[in-house]
Amino acid sequence: MITMRIKGGLGNQLFQYAAAYALSRRLEQPFQLDFALTKHMTQTPYRLDQLRVRETRLVSGGELPKQISRYKNAYINKALRMLGLRRLRCGNWVYWLETSDAFQKDFFTIQAENLYVDGYFQSEAYFQTYRQALLKQFTPAYPPDKDFAEALREIRRCNSVAIHVRRGDFHKSSHPFHYLLDVEYYRKAMAYVQARAEEPVFFWFSNDVNWVREHFGDAENMRYVSVKSAHGDIDDMMLMKNCSHIITANSTFSWWAAWLNEHENAMRIVPEKPYGMAGMIPKGWTKIAIV
Repeated sequence: MITMRIKGGLGNQLFQYAAAYALSRRLEQPFQLDFALTKHMTQTPYRLDQLRVRETRLVSGGELPKQISRYKNAYINKALRMLGLRRLRCGNWVYWLETSDAFQKDFFTIQAENLYVDGYFQSEAYFQTYRQALLKQFTPAYPPDKDFAEALREIRRCNSVAIHVRRGDFHKSSHPFHYLLDVEYYRKAMAYVQARAEEPVFFWFSNDVNWVREHFGDAENMRYVSVKSAHGDIDDMMLMKNCSHIITANSTFSWWAAWLNEHENAMRIVPEKPYGMAGMIPKGWTKIAIV
């Protein structure tokens, strides 16, 4: 049995599920998910149950060996990563820890009857083989509401370009990947699209709409998307992935919207400055330099 630790927001949860699914397929073992938050983790909702993911069960902390709970402790976990201790024995379990920001080739060579996997796995190299299966699973398991359906119709009627601007929560973060993108990045990205796409219409998705309006206004080819629903984060991602092209933020959320996009000639534009694992940006995506 494979048990994958689930942590972080929707984008990171998708990375972890995708890696667990791929590992399960390759090793021909079932998998389950551990969403038990530790004392020092930020509270984030579990979102995978709103998608058509393969039926998996969530395990409780009491079902796992006590040593696994110790390894999950924020301070112990950090020390293990710094020491590069990737494979740890817990009785008849193996605790496999992602200890590097680089793709770890031995991920698919693990052999254990009971395997606990802990990491972020922010690279399509872990799961690209199963893209078609994941495209089907990463769709909403609930019916669309009126706001979503109307926005989707508008997106499909034109040469739509999703633009993701993430600012609000990044203001409070000291993490080096959570840098604030400036106006120049978005202007360069928009200019890149306008030079290559006929009559593009830009659909803005942001947690700081006031900042966007202040700098980009309300031009005729601008739309500000605000879907008020019980599943706003998933709905936004689905709308973004349905656009003809996408300009992402330094965010795993819009990374997934770009990866899930199925338009044959889609432009996927990302900031050049790293914001995740080394090699996180797939070949063919366009990087825009930022200061």
